[in-house]
Amino acid sequence: SEAPKGTTLTVKTTAANGEEATLSLTFKDDGQPYPVSNNIDFDSATLERVNKRTFRSTLTKAGVPVATGVRAVSKDGKKLIVNQSGTHADGVKYHFVAIYDRQ
Repeated sequence: SEAPKGTTLTVKTTAANGEEATLSLTFKDDGQPYPVSNNIDFDSATLERVNKRTFRSTLTKAGVPVATGVRAVSKDGKKLIVNQSGTHADGVKYHFVAIYDRQ
């Protein structure tokens, strides 16, 4: 959603053990770091616009990069593709690709 100071993103997750978490972030695509709440893997996110439909992100923990990603909207605007790689707080590396359909 568009917020007065940028875009606000809220992500709710449920782990395999049933534990729920909610991450919240308000940011602009200006290449500056913005604080992230309620996440053990990273505490800030930097997003920069690559082109009209693509953003590049860097996630950091205590100033150290722990993940990078690319988010792209399809030409028809109906899909969001997220491709991200990084390292969790416990040291386990990850890579995922997620495709979201516009409802």
